[in-house]
Amino acid sequence: MYRPNVSIIVYRKSDGKFLLVHKPRRNHSWQFPQGGIEAGEDIVDAAKRELLEELGNSAFRGFHKSKHVLFYNFPPDFKRDDRYTGHKQGYLLAEFTGTDADIRLDAQELDEYRWVYQNELPEYIDSSEYLKKVNQVAFEFRDVF
Repeated sequence: MYRPNVSIIVYRKSDGKFLLVHKPRRNHSWQFPQGGIEAGEDIVDAAKRELLEELGNSAFRGFHKSKHVLFYNFPPDFKRDDRYTGHKQGYLLAEFTGTDADIRLDAQELDEYRWVYQNELPEYIDSSEYLKKVNQVAFEFRDVF
């Protein structure tokens, strides 16, 4: 069974950069803010909660839901909950309306963040399927930027 999850592709309109966050681990450490969708939440509510938890603020707007979904299995050493074999990851696009001073990382989950251009994403994201979906979502919303 796949756990419902949301990945939030956060962009900054002023320079066209995307926000990546870093998990303190060896593999797959750079990603977009993301998290599980709790019972009773819709994807937008989950995204807003995750952004508040991970980045410490609510300076986001626009929340466009993508038609793209990625199913992926957890590596054997990554399982945290025996009910799930992987994630069913939906995607949202959101615009960041604050400043870097507004970002307060949850030190339990994240240790760094960076703003990068779309063409720089392959330098950070090492999963080809994840990167492919992100580029599909970005293309889907190219008129939003």
